[in-house]
Amino acid sequence: MINSNYLSASMTSQLSRNISDVRERLKTVSTEAVTGRVNDPTKHLSGQIGDAMMGQKALDDIERDRGLMKLRETRLDITQQSLGAMQDGITGLAARAINTISFPSDADWEAIANDARSQLETSLSALSVRHGERYLFSGDATSTAPLPASDTIMAEIEALVAEAADGDDLNARLDAFFADGGRFETEIYRGTPEASNRDAVTVLDPAIRDTLRSLAVLSLSAPEGPVSALPGKNAALSEAAGRLSRAEGKLVQLRAQTGIEQNRVASSLKGLENEQTILTGLFNELTARDQYEAAAELKTLEANLEASYMLTARLSQLSLLNFLR
Repeated sequence: MINSNYLSASMTSQLSRNISDVRERLKTVSTEAVTGRVNDPTKHLSGQIGDAMMGQKALDDIERDRGLMKLRETRLDITQQSLGAMQDGITGLAARAINTISFPSDADWEAIANDARSQLETSLSALSVRHGERYLFSGDATSTAPLPASDTIMAEIEALVAEAADGDDLNARLDAFFADGGRFETEIYRGTPEASNRDAVTVLDPAIRDTLRSLAVLSLSAPEGPVSALPGKNAALSEAAGRLSRAEGKLVQLRAQTGIEQNRVASSLKGLENEQTILTGLFNELTARDQYEAAAELKTLEANLEASYMLTARLSQLSLLNFLR
């Protein structure tokens, strides 16, 4: 005599295992249909798994290198913009000062002093630029703003003017103040003299240092300013104007050097992009899953799962009488 309860339980147990297998396969195929990649590369590739792993590592390395290059690209772009703001702001100012020395005009000196002070503020703002939390013109002291407010710097320059006997003496005092190891470097500048980042430009670069020095002097050149009251003032004003003109040329060179690095980074990024495209294609060939085929298998699995559920439901209602029928 057939034990219907035993038969029903045995068949139900087998169906449950089948359903579990189908559901697991359904999950795997669903993922493959969406991603277009095999879910288990090791099983799929068998003896080629080593090649696939090397390909994936190469892609990971490229992605890391691209991230570093992008970071470098952004910092170079910000540096270039800051240097550009400084250069654009002083263009023509030196020539105006030289012309006004030859043909004095209180109105012109007033305008030059105002423009120089405004550009000094602009330059200090440009030099305090950050990328994230990193100050770009502070050398290795990236968590510290490179310079204090303009009032602090101007107070130092005004003190030098007050101590100077004449224009030549002021120039000598300014030379000592802005020299390597001078008070500008040790007391005003808050960064480090050197930068471990090869792309970094510090405030101590001659182009920047001379720009700040000249702007500070010219900002005190108004008719009622302290430089105007100095004996032999034209010596100080001529030095400031001439130094500012030379500083503009130095800024052009500095921007050109930065531009060369920008081009190199852009070329490197393009090379990494091409390499990534090639490696991605090769990796896809090894691990690709035909999405149309996966979708078709998915439908079959769904139909099998539905049929299994229906059969399980029927078995749960099986009786000896129904079985004998």
